[in-house]
Amino acid sequence: MKLSGVILATVALLFSTLGKAQYIPADFSEKEMKDAQKWVDQKYANLSQEDKLGQLFIVALYTNKGEEHIQQVRHLVEKEHIGGLILMQDDAERHIQLVNEFQQKSPIPLMIGMDAEWGVYQRIAAAHKYPWAITLGAIQDKNRITEMAASIARDCQRMGVNWDFAPVADVNTNPKNPIIGNRSFGSEPQNVIASAFAYAQGLQRNNVLAAIKHFPGHGDTDQDSHLDLPAVTHSLNRLNTIELAPFRALADKGIGGIMVAHLYVPALEKGKDIPASISYNIITKLLKEKIGYQGLIITDALNMGAVANKYKAGELDA
Repeated sequence: MKLSGVILATVALLFSTLGKAQYIPADFSEKEMKDAQKWVDQKYANLSQEDKLGQLFIVALYTNKGEEHIQQVRHLVEKEHIGGLILMQDDAERHIQLVNEFQQKSPIPLMIGMDAEWGVYQRIAAAHKYPWAITLGAIQDKNRITEMAASIARDCQRMGVNWDFAPVADVNTNPKNPIIGNRSFGSEPQNVIASAFAYAQGLQRNNVLAAIKHFPGHGDTDQDSHLDLPAVTHSLNRLNTIELAPFRALADKGIGGIMVAHLYVPALEKGKDIPASISYNIITKLLKEKIGYQGLIITDALNMGAVANKYKAGELDA
């Protein structure tokens, strides 16, 4: 099965209880689609409840944390049948070896993700570095962004990565934002929408899923969610006009994934200090039902301070 087939089959498997998947590779024929769906139906019918739960998890894989860490990940792939890996620092050759090994050992094709907003350089220091999103947002011809993202997709493919957790679709309106800043295409929603769509197109036309982030909008925060839980206290009208605008506009454009942030947004979630990433009101009622998004939904990392400082180990997973 070619790479696009692996992606579609895995996405379809994750969507087998939800209906039609959001993303279908452009070069996928009707016959290939039917064959993939048949394969998915057979696989899903044979999954145990434990396997279905395992498919919900994507685990970090480092090449600079020693063999004990790698053995732990190997166990999760072989015994717990996790859904995927996110590649972290820093040895590209070792990453490729491990991805090939784990794909062979996993009973279901793994989603292999990476934060590659400005290329795989974001995790692999020896790789080519592409411009920050703030620079791309200044480009008038958005086709140039699509071309650049296509190059990033090809780099991802060389490493076995089939899901780039990019682009950032946050409208950065706070100059003191400690974590978004140059990762955003800018402070004007329509420009962010056009730039993010162009970037996602470049990835997905080359069989790498995109994931726009950080829903419902991390652009006006003065705290880093890696450290603590930021609060976005704007009115619903303001959120719809600025923060939510890119996600609403792109929800029906075939983008494969949306990443939900660890943010407290009281206009959307009345529960005190409940992060968007675990909020039924924000994920199910707003994103899935009201906005109508049908793609893959993933949280930001569960070891980030915004949630890890608040919940006990295993509590978030449940």
